Amino acid sequence: MIAKIISILLISSVKFIFAFPLAIKYNFNFGTTFLLTSAGGIGGILFFSFFWQHVISLYLWFIHSYLYKFPKIRNFLKNFKSKILTNRKPKNVPFKRKRRYVWLKQNSGLLGIAILTPFILSIPIGTFLAVRFFGRNVRTMMFLSVTLVIWSLVLSILVHGIGLRY
Repeated sequence: MIAKIISILLISSVKFIFAFPLAIKYNFNFGTTFLLTSAGGIGGILFFSFFWQHVISLYLWFIHSYLYKFPKIRNFLKNFKSKILTNRKPKNVPFKRKRRYVWLKQNSGLLGIAILTPFILSIPIGTFLAVRFFGRNVRTMMFLSVTLVIWSLVLSILVHGIGLRY
């Protein structure tokens, strides 16, 4: 039982929408599903908002500490990087996805990012965008948490009340 609860918490902290079918499979009732997915999602928001910089620095440390020690890997990465950089034409905004995120920030603001975070963007990406664009403050965390709880309530009602299976 504890393993099932932990799995629901972990899945809802990363990809929120996938926690509900798993809760149905584990035969959790409405209240348990709502509480576990809300707690896991809020835990994911807090984790990714406070430890995102540490995750990035750990990744860069791993790349520089281990991958650059080996000459074959280092030469491959340098050659790969030089091939990519020399064959590219300069663009105003280099990535299509980045343009979408900037458009989302400019047109809908924090509320739009908070509404899309649990359902479409995923909690790590939405939290990263909200913290990056609007800062890590109480207002940002509250917007993300309140919209996540509302989404959890709506999806729990759809799954348990109406019997929607996806």
